[in-house]
Amino acid sequence: MKKVSLSLLAAGLVMVSNTSIANDFKTVTRVHYVQDCMVLNQGTMNVYEATHKCSCVIDELAKVFTETQFEDANAGFQFQNLPGDRGAVFRDDTDVKDGIALFKETHAAAYKSCRIRR
Repeated sequence: MKKVSLSLLAAGLVMVSNTSIANDFKTVTRVHYVQDCMVLNQGTMNVYEATHKCSCVIDELAKVFTETQFEDANAGFQFQNLPGDRGAVFRDDTDVKDGIALFKETHAAAYKSCRIRR
């Protein structure tokens, strides 16, 4: 009986560790996103509500993007409106434009899912 329960415990721990690794973002990435989200939505929610809803959004984004993909898409989204040559790489590159489009779509769905009004 002990061998069976230990085997189940070990299998469970392996499964938990694998699911937590998949598309998991560093804490600092999550904190920066939540802080930026709270500033962006300032005045529409109290701090408690904003913390939870913005955390929900980054959790939804982490389901779709790896951390590197998220950082690239987020940077492209933020810098696509830079004037001249500085913003050209974000506006003209097809891969970057596709990443930005997926980011916008996923971001809008996450806001809706987490009940943040825009």
